Parts: sequence; structure tokens; C-alpha cells
Amino acid sequence: MKTWTVSLEFNVMSIKGDDKQSIEQLIQKLHPQGKLIPKWVKQGSHAYRVQGIRHKKAENYRCPKWPEELGRYNDPQEEIGIWYGAQNPCAALAETFGRLRPRASKGAGIFINVTDLGSRTMCVVEMDRDLKLLDLKLCLSKLARTIDEVSGADYTLTQEIVRVVSRLPGNPFDGIAYESRHHPDGSSCYALWTKPGEATTVRTVEVTKLSDFEYQGAFPEGFGDDSLDTEEIMTEILGYKVLGF
Repeated sequence: MKTWTVSLEFNVMSIKGDDKQSIEQLIQKLHPQGKLIPKWVKQGSHAYRVQGIRHKKAENYRCPKWPEELGRYNDPQEEIGIWYGAQNPCAALAETFGRLRPRASKGAGIFINVTDLGSRTMCVVEMDRDLKLLDLKLCLSKLARTIDEVSGADYTLTQEIVRVVSRLPGNPFDGIAYESRHHPDGSSCYALWTKPGEATTVRTVEVTKLSDFEYQGAFPEGFGDDSLDTEEIMTEILGYKVLGF
């Protein structure tokens, strides 16, 4: 049976210059009117991040210097570092391993080898202060956009939103809150930014190998267990097939 390894989704299209100008003008018009809808994340609340086992801490605000490495919510000007995480571990796992689904065979499922899990950790972080994030989903209609435009293969629209919002006067937002395209369960994923010289906004609480991780928290209806481990989250909630356990 074939297994898949992680591959990043790269921006394959570009929005036009006049489209970029329109987005910038809309954001700069809506912000002074207080019409950019925020999502508040309280100080001390936890978030989750899956990352390579070589990293000992989770305060990883990347600022790639090559366009082909820029993620969906990275700064296209390659100046501001971005931290990716999720409100719960289900979304964090989906955002990491959901990319393994081959585009040409939708519905075929995702087969993950146990070695893929062994090379990664689940990180729990704590917010160092109250964070004000742009609630992207609730702002889309005001930006004259639809959900498919911010969840498809073209990253330039979301990158442009990050470029403009992160540079609004007074730095009113600490990042973007968005819904996972691989597991849209109503919870949030986070793209938090830190400008050069600024303190990070998350603090590492725990780093655990995926093979050892267990989650005690809110689960979808029908899951009555007090806790679920990584394999159970992957197979029972996300519907992936994990080989080698």
C-alpha cells in the first residue's frame, strides 16, 4: 500500500496588481471605521503546533527568504516572522498531514506511515498576553471575497492581506485567525506575527512526541472518552489511515 510523505503546497498563481490595490484600499478604509472584525485570544490560553522533532521549543516565527517557501499567511515582503498553530490538536494535525492527500485522487484517503509521526512533536504553547487577531472568515464578505479564494492553491491573496494588516498604523492586530481547510470544525488556526525586535507572543509549555501525545479536552459529539492519543485523533476524528502501529 502506498504511503505519502509531507510536501508543502506552493503558490502557483498570482493575483493582479489592481486586485492587490483593491484589497489594500478596502482594508485601509474598513480599519478606521472599526469594521475589521477581531477575534480575541486571552492571555494564558493554550494553542497547539506540530513541528519537526529537531526543534526543542515552539516559538518558531519563520521569515522565509525565498518566495517558493512562503506559506499561505507569510509576509510576501519577507520581513515579518509568522507563527502557525491551532486552537486544538485536531486542527494542528490536520493542517500538517492534510497536505498529504494527493490532488488527483480526492476521496482516496490519507495513508500515513508511523515514521511520519515519529519525526514530529506536538507542542503546547501559552499566550503571553491577550491577542487581537483579524477574524478572516468573518471579514471575507466585507473584503468582497469568498472562502474558496483564501483556501485554494493561490497564496498571494492571503499573503497580501497579511502584508497590509500587519502594517496598519498602531499595529492593531497580532495576527490572523482562520479556519483549517483540511478540517473545518469551527475552531481557529492562527498565523501570529512578530516584527523585527518585538517579543514573541507565545511561550512553550510542553513538547511531546506525537507517538506519546494524549489530548484531554473537548471532542466532537460521539466521542465520550476522557482522552484521545494521536493515533485515535488521526484515525477516528480525521479519518486518516496510520500504517505501522
